[in-house]
Amino acid sequence: MARSAEAHPAAASDRPEAPAALRPRRSALLGALAGLIGIGCCVYPVVLVLAGLSSAAAAVDLANVLFDEWGWAFRSAGAAFAVAALWIQRRRARACPVQVRPSVARNALWIGVVGVATYGAFYVLTTWLGSLAT
Repeated sequence: MARSAEAHPAAASDRPEAPAALRPRRSALLGALAGLIGIGCCVYPVVLVLAGLSSAAAAVDLANVLFDEWGWAFRSAGAAFAVAALWIQRRRARACPVQVRPSVARNALWIGVVGVATYGAFYVLTTWLGSLAT
């Protein structure tokens, strides 16, 4: 006698639910943080202005210096954060059953696309704010 899915609703899906740590939302958040770290050279001076700790002209000068001389370091730190986040997510996923493990490619895609989009959005925003300040 075969069991029906209607008699046992829990048996309707053979695949268990993925833990919250492995859902795409976590990868998107980590990608956004990586992008924010990468464009930090321009975002942090804007935060100083918005907090009232600096003038707009001083923040533009600081952002230009940071972007021209240290931009590579901020972008490298953002990329390193993205790689570390992917590595940590893969280590956590190994504790899950094989059926619910997300692929490395999917996590890397989420982290990469959201990171680049965040970087681009903040680059456009801070460039526009800088043009208003000068």
